[in-house]
Amino acid sequence: MLPMAGVYAGRVWAEGLTSHPCVLNVGSNPTFGGVTPRVEVHVLDYTGDLYGKPLEVSLEHFLREEVRFGSKEELISQIQRDADNASEWLG
Repeated sequence: MLPMAGVYAGRVWAEGLTSHPCVLNVGSNPTFGGVTPRVEVHVLDYTGDLYGKPLEVSLEHFLREEVRFGSKEELISQIQRDADNASEWLG
């Protein structure tokens, strides 16, 4: 079961990573024509490699609804604002 599509501030746990702030996108990636729901996690201020590793995530705060952007550049700009908002909200 997936939560409502959108962007969330949250926390992530993984091997060697405890309660780290993150931004999560739950949705289909409509800017690039996606249709299959998925969850993407961006761990804030983290440089390690977590690809292929199991994660535990918690959704702490809903930031915004999922929207389709007119360009890749608009999406990148919004992702930065989302990360800033998540950092502020999570402290």
